[in-house]
Amino acid sequence: MKSRKIRITRSTLILSLIAGFFLLYMGIIILLSTKLPSQSLIELISRNRIILYGLLFVFFVILVLVLYNLGKVVIDRIRNVEGSRLRFRLTVSFLLVALIPIIPLSIISNNLISRSINLWFMSGIEESLIDAINVSKLLFKEYSDDAVGEFKSRYSKYSLNELPKALEVNNPVKIDGIFLYDKSNNILQELYANKFVKDIEFSEKIFSNIKNSWERISFNGNSFIITPILFENTKILLIKKLPPQMTAYSNSISKGLQSYRTLKIIRKPIKKAMIILFYIVVTLPFLLLSFYLSLFISEDITTPIKELVVATEKIADNKFDYRVELESKNELKTLIDAFNDMVDELRINREIIKYSERSHAWQDIAKKLAHEIKNPLTPIKLSAERILKQYKNEDEYKKVLEKGIRTIIDEVNNINEMVSEFSNFARLPSAKMENVNVVEMLKQLISFLSSSYKDIGFDINTPKDNILIFVDKNQIRRALLNIIYNSINAIKEAGKPDGRIEMAILLKRENNRVVIAVSDNGPGIDDEIKEKIFNPYFSKIGKGSGLGLAIVEKIVYDNRGRIWFDSKPGRTTFFMEFERV
Repeated sequence: MKSRKIRITRSTLILSLIAGFFLLYMGIIILLSTKLPSQSLIELISRNRIILYGLLFVFFVILVLVLYNLGKVVIDRIRNVEGSRLRFRLTVSFLLVALIPIIPLSIISNNLISRSINLWFMSGIEESLIDAINVSKLLFKEYSDDAVGEFKSRYSKYSLNELPKALEVNNPVKIDGIFLYDKSNNILQELYANKFVKDIEFSEKIFSNIKNSWERISFNGNSFIITPILFENTKILLIKKLPPQMTAYSNSISKGLQSYRTLKIIRKPIKKAMIILFYIVVTLPFLLLSFYLSLFISEDITTPIKELVVATEKIADNKFDYRVELESKNELKTLIDAFNDMVDELRINREIIKYSERSHAWQDIAKKLAHEIKNPLTPIKLSAERILKQYKNEDEYKKVLEKGIRTIIDEVNNINEMVSEFSNFARLPSAKMENVNVVEMLKQLISFLSSSYKDIGFDINTPKDNILIFVDKNQIRRALLNIIYNSINAIKEAGKPDGRIEMAILLKRENNRVVIAVSDNGPGIDDEIKEKIFNPYFSKIGKGSGLGLAIVEKIVYDNRGRIWFDSKPGRTTFFMEFERV
């Protein structure tokens, strides 16, 4: 049986992949957007080429898939392919449904992004950072003033030559180092250095820019407040090492102010970059993915409809063996099954109608033959017997006459028997339908036939022990026996010592019907008589009425079934299909 299979399993797999990719992509976007600030996200994407190229690759792959499938839809519509008009309308409808919420959402998202970026530069932030830096400077100045105050209060009474000894005896508390420099900023002498600066080898370059006020310098990962003072017309530098935590806070504030001013300069480019990033990473991929999904769904909807159109054209062309198969369980599967059931019913009804037309013609002939032939048979028989009775002479002619009369009477009896069979064929009783266990019926037939034909092997193959069909039990039994007897005669005429007859039951799930198959290993049916085999009064062996298979065909169709056969040298199989209960 020809069929055209629509593989919904492939579409289910693709839908699952699309849904999985959609969830994975959305999860990554949500994770990045919640874990990273906007600026870091932009830097991550712009600086990491793998992520950037990956996003662009995903975008272009989805774009190519959408354009390819959209092109197919447009080309099919131009060519007026079956189902293309519906698919085109579905595609446009899906696109509009996707665009209706995305357009206002995009506008709202654009405004939200702009406002969010503007919030970065709200008034007071830069001033607060500047104030924090000024507070740090006041604190540093306080460190410088403390160092100068301590030096003047404790060591101003000493001369320059007495100063090193005084510092050694009376260590300063708020000063970590005291250096003596000349006017050219050359180190003349280290007057004092505690544990914080003792092991630090200062470079003269770091003091070259020091003027007449305190300065904060960083050297080898440490920060110092250096304050120059004059002592007896000599330049002395007072050094105070800053605590690491204060240094970290001060550096952080300075970097924050610098970053803020940098962002302020590039605020508009950042805003454009964020909007473009939002469209490329979020809006367009999801829009294209939704549109591709709509294309795929529209194809799944229109493909079965297109197949139905093709199947309808096939049926209109009298190809009733054409079927559409759908590997899925949904409403479309129900529609396809209903269509296939309708086609099966049409095929059976068409075969019944064709058979009825042919059968009625043969039945009319049989009735006329029975009437026209049977009427003169009795007078012919009686006249022949009267002639024989009237001839009284006992001679050689009487012997010839007796032989001829007996031949006439025997042939009249044969003709009378054949006419009776014609009459029986024309008056087959109506089928009395009931639920019949076909497995049990076949087992009974095998039990009966095995005891009668011990030289032939009988087999049965059935998937279940209880299979019900809605038929006339006696008529189907008669039909099966006619087919089996034909198989037995064919095996015996071929002289096969290992003759076998197999009976099998096949279940057709797609239309809830049962097929009974009877096979034999006889010589097969010649190709030139295959089309005549169900014709009434046709006999291959040249004897008998030739009504056996014609009666079988009539019984099958009267029980709303269908019959066909397949034959090749060495094997012939007859199939009878009935409705399953």
